Amino acid sequence: TKTMPIFEADKGYDCLWLRSFLLQKHLFPLIPYRKNTSKASVFKETFSINSKRWKVERTFAGLKRKCRRLMMRWERKLVIREAFTILGLMFMWVNNLLR
Repeated sequence: TKTMPIFEADKGYDCLWLRSFLLQKHLFPLIPYRKNTSKASVFKETFSINSKRWKVERTFAGLKRKCRRLMMRWERKLVIREAFTILGLMFMWVNNLLR
């Protein structure tokens, strides 16, 4: 069987037209329902794919906090920005290893 690629988004993108559009494009919409809908509890029970997402979010928040140059986007070229991102990640990993 062929599996669908997953399109993951935040609760802010929870709308019916977007879900149907993604399904038409053969993408599985992994978008949590908002709290005020009745389907919100079903989503938590059904999908535990994004259980490790908080680690990624915390890493990017740490990068933005410790590496101001990444947050301000002073670089015009994408290659230089990517290099500073990798450098910031290496800096964080070395600090975690030395703890």
